[in-house]
Amino acid sequence: MPILLALVGATGIGKSRLSLEIAERHNAQIIGVDSRQVYRGFAIGTAQPSPQDLAKVPHHMVNFLDPAQVYSAGNFCADVKNILKSNPDQNYLLVGGTGLYLQSLMLGLPQIPKIDSLIRESLEAEVAKSGTDSLFKMAKQADPEAVQNVEPNNVQRIVRILEVWQGTGRKLSEWQKERVGGIGTLPVYWLNRNRENLYARIDARVDQMMADGWMDEVRSLAQTVPESAPAWQSLGYRELLHAQSVHEIENVLDLVKRKTRNYAKRQLTWFRRQVNATEVNLDDLQKDIIDKLI
Repeated sequence: MPILLALVGATGIGKSRLSLEIAERHNAQIIGVDSRQVYRGFAIGTAQPSPQDLAKVPHHMVNFLDPAQVYSAGNFCADVKNILKSNPDQNYLLVGGTGLYLQSLMLGLPQIPKIDSLIRESLEAEVAKSGTDSLFKMAKQADPEAVQNVEPNNVQRIVRILEVWQGTGRKLSEWQKERVGGIGTLPVYWLNRNRENLYARIDARVDQMMADGWMDEVRSLAQTVPESAPAWQSLGYRELLHAQSVHEIENVLDLVKRKTRNYAKRQLTWFRRQVNATEVNLDDLQKDIIDKLI
């Protein structure tokens, strides 16, 4: 039987390194489970696999999507099913931090009826006029469970929560409990670390992103990708785009570190509560951990 398992965890936890070791040892390919790494060109700030990593192990679902396109859990599930179907004897590791994608793949998608497009257009017009703050507050009131792991600047998710509420009279979190079309449960390993170590890793990674040329990447993307493109919602990109001075850039990096730490905390809470998984603390990693996971 081919191997198919998932390694999940918060951003910066160490998923990439461990998954590469497992993939090389067991001739597996990696399927990314990350809603931000899908966008083409947005590589450094979303911590996409490096060219060296891509040369070691084939990766799917990273750096392939036009930055102007919206990508949903439904799109992800369809694409992953096609990958698995095209090579059923191949070993695969599902690796990432977007829990909604993995949950949807295993359990299936909620059967939400088609919603009047005027509702979405009205919500998007409100975002364009006033920003996301008021809509984020509305979403928290309408469906606090669905908002738990959503960044306040994630326009796509906020609008989706509100359009479902307004268009169906039911919460998105309620619809998500009624699912069809999943591939079934998989072995899932939830990677964890001591909190202070995780936060230190996150801060160091943001600094490394800048050293690797994140600012240059942002400026280059600005030449060809309109600011309205969904890819710009990835944390730090739009903020760096508008930073003019060294002082403003430093402030943006401090903001990115703080927001990433907060996001990681929410991810840890989500994986702890929403996915039936085996916890692996990477700070207590034993040498034989890879063999234990397979």
